[in-house]
Amino acid sequence: MSSTSRDSLDLFSYLETLPKASLLSIYEETRGDFASKTVLQKLPELARQFVIRLSVCGGSFPFSQIISWTSSRNKRDVRIALMKMQSLGVIDSVRRQERTEEDYNSKEIPRNFVDANDIDPDCQIKLTSQFYIAIRKSLTSLSPSPYNAITAAEYEQMRRNEGKSQAKYPNEIPSATELETYTQTRWDAVLHFLVGTNDKDIEDPPGKIMTFVEETGLMQKDPKGQDLIITSKGYEFMLQEVCVQVWQFILKYIEHLKTQKNHEELRKEALLFLICLSYCKVGRGYRAMELSKPMRGIMKEFALFGLLYLCKIGGSLLFFPTRAAVNLVVGGLVDFTSIGMSDNTSLSALSSSAAATRALEVELAAAVPSKNHIALIVQTNFQVAAYTTSSLHLAMLGLFCDVTTFRRLPNIIFYRITRDSVKYAFKLGIEAKQILRWMKMHAHPRLRTGDQSLIPANVEDQIILWDRERTRVKMEEVYEVQCNGHQEWNAVTQFAIDNEAYSWGNEEKCKLLVSYKKAELVVAERRRWRARNATRQEEIDSGR
Repeated sequence: MSSTSRDSLDLFSYLETLPKASLLSIYEETRGDFASKTVLQKLPELARQFVIRLSVCGGSFPFSQIISWTSSRNKRDVRIALMKMQSLGVIDSVRRQERTEEDYNSKEIPRNFVDANDIDPDCQIKLTSQFYIAIRKSLTSLSPSPYNAITAAEYEQMRRNEGKSQAKYPNEIPSATELETYTQTRWDAVLHFLVGTNDKDIEDPPGKIMTFVEETGLMQKDPKGQDLIITSKGYEFMLQEVCVQVWQFILKYIEHLKTQKNHEELRKEALLFLICLSYCKVGRGYRAMELSKPMRGIMKEFALFGLLYLCKIGGSLLFFPTRAAVNLVVGGLVDFTSIGMSDNTSLSALSSSAAATRALEVELAAAVPSKNHIALIVQTNFQVAAYTTSSLHLAMLGLFCDVTTFRRLPNIIFYRITRDSVKYAFKLGIEAKQILRWMKMHAHPRLRTGDQSLIPANVEDQIILWDRERTRVKMEEVYEVQCNGHQEWNAVTQFAIDNEAYSWGNEEKCKLLVSYKKAELVVAERRRWRARNATRQEEIDSGR
């Protein structure tokens, strides 16, 4: 697997790294319509409009006509839309205008550069045949799920056929609370293993998970001994959302499939299964027999990661998707990387599910809360009150809180956030946005009932400012472009903005600074503009 694939943050960025033939084969599968529907949701708004219109226009349309659909749009938006569609196998490669070898040798035009002006106006923008068939099927299908959920009557029938209980799998249907805590328990075991806590109540994660922990770089062998110790990447991993943690292990699992003879087929089945799980409902059971034989093997592997809960009733093996499995793909559809998001966005993006919140409230009502739960209240004086008894949560809070300020009561612990403790977290590779998101995710349920922020504004702002202290000055390599007039300056500046090369400009002096990496591109455009302007001037002079 390439380094680009390993650096993929979600399913969609990983799909873009696949060979085109492998990507298109996913759309060809029986349930490829669900893959096309998922990709459609990920595309930019303009690209989604292109896909819908093309799907009802026979799958192809002249580029010159497509441009008329977007007359009021920036040409940069058209380029981004087409390139995103191409990278996800939605459209065939876009044909560019023919250029001479002299143009390329002069390095005025990079060979891999594609701009809306650079696309051949006579070319056809065509949906790939595989995606076209899949998206047409998706748009005309009324099926909300790729698998048939088991009804209450079918459950009763299975109960009547129940024989001896199977020791390998539970023979009881999980409740909503059990499903909610199932994945968290799995990953708490991984986090306990990372920090090396000695909690006897926590079982070690499965052997395969322990192997992945070392192979993903979360832990490494201690130079002074044979034991594994956590790395800076492991500290960063601890404060990430469960879906991000699971995705890293899924990537490693897909990489391991390369050792199999039919690894291409298994990879396709694994990716399609992940997509199909996003259309299942949490708490509903599905028959394993609906899956292909390779997919049933993948199902058992996903159960190790806490994505699926397996049980056997009446001789039928059933799988119950957890919220982590359903949200694994959905998490890639929304970008929550911005720190400065509004409280409303934070609440909608980071708040727990209703079932998780109810389970947490029940635990908090007990005299001693469960070790699987944590509820945080961050105060304006930078004190953190955490309702938990878990040694794991204690260690995680210690990553960015001052451990010397630790105080404990029977059902609550207290820490204080200081500048030095946050700076220490930064040295471990943890970012400010990860600290803030982790505290918001685990905020006390009572904080979610009103309009108040999950973290006091002064605390959030101060953590961000401490982070910015590390990068007060940002160096950027630029190239100075001097123009000969305001018309030339306006044209060259607009070209630089369209191609994300603009850094600074002064209209009075007709001067601008552009990114050094794209300087040749901007200079070439200035040269072409001057040639066109000279030609126009000659025509005017000759007309006189």
